[in-house]
Order: sequence, then structure tokens, then C-alpha cells
Amino acid sequence: MEEERFDLGHTVKKIFAIGIVAWLIFIGFIALMTLVGIVIAIPLLKKAYGMMSSGGGESCSHEKHKVRFPICKAKAKFYGEKIE
Repeated sequence: MEEERFDLGHTVKKIFAIGIVAWLIFIGFIALMTLVGIVIAIPLLKKAYGMMSSGGGESCSHEKHKVRFPICKAKAKFYGEKIE
């Protein structure tokens, strides 16, 4: 009758390999979520910049957006001239 012997070195190697694979999958998942976030954020940032800037796609006179941005109501004076 043979007894099974527990090989500690082999078990540690397997646990280490499983840990490395799990770590790489986790890092890949974080990288994928970062890329998805960037892809979603870029158009939103462009739209927000367009709404905030005076030269944006939507004119301030239409006021289509719900939030009123200060740039639409801003008045500035340059060399004594009033610009709206």
C-alpha cells in the first residue's frame, strides 16, 4: 500500500502561479475599466467645454441647457468697451 506524500514545494508553486494569474486578470480588468471610462469621458468633456466656452456649438442666447453657466451671462470691459 502506497501512501500519498504531501509535496509542499509543488503546492506553493501552484498557489504562486494562481496568485500571479489572478493578479494579472485584476490588473487587466482595471485597465479595461480605465479605457472605457476615458472613452466615455472624452465626448462628455468636449460637450461641457463647448457649453462653457463662448465659441461653443450651442449659443448662449438659446439657453437650451438646464444649468445656467456664468460664461453666458458674463460681461467684460476691454479698454472701455462693453462686450456681451
